[in-house]
Amino acid sequence: MFAAENGLKGDPRLQAISDSIRVIPDFPKQGIMFQDITTLLLDHKAFKDTVDIFVDRYRDMGISVVAGIEARGFIFGPSIALAIGAKFVPLRKPRKLPGAVIAEHYVLEYGSDKLEMHVGAVNPGDRALVIDDLVATGGTLSAAIRLLERQGADVVECGCVIGLRDTNGESRLNGKPLYILIEPRQMDNN
Repeated sequence: MFAAENGLKGDPRLQAISDSIRVIPDFPKQGIMFQDITTLLLDHKAFKDTVDIFVDRYRDMGISVVAGIEARGFIFGPSIALAIGAKFVPLRKPRKLPGAVIAEHYVLEYGSDKLEMHVGAVNPGDRALVIDDLVATGGTLSAAIRLLERQGADVVECGCVIGLRDTNGESRLNGKPLYILIEPRQMDNN
């Protein structure tokens, strides 16, 4: 579900967030229109509005865990977790976490990878939110959901700044709701 279709229609913050994201054509490979959020991070107001919209949505949902997907989910996840009183759990690429981990493989639109999480980072019954910057095919979010559920967490929702409507990524989320702030921009604005 897009934020504009869920009570934020006409909210000027969404347009400002969209306008602050730079599009890089043909990165990391030919045909990809990369949505570069580093320019969003340079815009203090747009960055704050992004976090605030998520916090407003999740503040009263009883979320006990915010799981951020490496690397850009680490940018938004900790701020959201602090604001709603939840713990932050990093979901990392292989061999980045010390200690015992569990892992899930996934497929991207331009390759495959694996996510890992510390064993014991979540507890049975924890109510989890998964955060990332963008959803395309849903492979990464799906792997995150599986990791959290294997440890007994209840994934309440996945939240992403940017969502691609035409890739049907939500269909891979095993029925979990998906909340998206904006649709991707198609051309470079910088």
